Amino acid sequence: MASDGPPLKSARARCWAARDAYFSCLDTNNLWLDGLAVSGHEAIVALDVSKPPIKQPGDKTLTKEEKEKLFVCRKKLDEFGNECLASWVFHFSMLRVKELQTKHLVDHQEAKERDLRQKPDAFWEKVKERTNK
Repeated sequence: MASDGPPLKSARARCWAARDAYFSCLDTNNLWLDGLAVSGHEAIVALDVSKPPIKQPGDKTLTKEEKEKLFVCRKKLDEFGNECLASWVFHFSMLRVKELQTKHLVDHQEAKERDLRQKPDAFWEKVKERTNK
C-alpha cells in the first residue's frame, strides 16, 4: 500500500479482506503465521509474541516438506502485505499470535480443571504420595 495519508474506507476493507484470507489459509494449514508452526505446551508458553521464531524460505535447515508446509500461505501473505500498511501487517500478525497463545493457555487450564473435577480426590492422592516418600 503506497499512501502518505491514512487509508480510505475502501482500502481498509481490502486490507481486512486480504488479512482474513491469509488467516483463513493459516487456520486451514495449522500455522500461526507464514513460517511459524508452534506445537507443544512448553513451546507455546515460552513463545515471545514480540519476536516469534519465524522461519524464512531460504533456511537451509528446513527440508523440502517443511518448507512446503510452513510457506503454503506465502501468496496470501504477499496479498496481505500489498493491501495493508506494513505497520498493520505487523500489528495484525502479532495480535493473531497473542490470541492463539492465549486461547491455548485458556484451553490448557480448562482441561486441567476438568480433570480435577472428574477426579476430586486426585489432589489428596498426590499429597498422600508426597508424604509417603
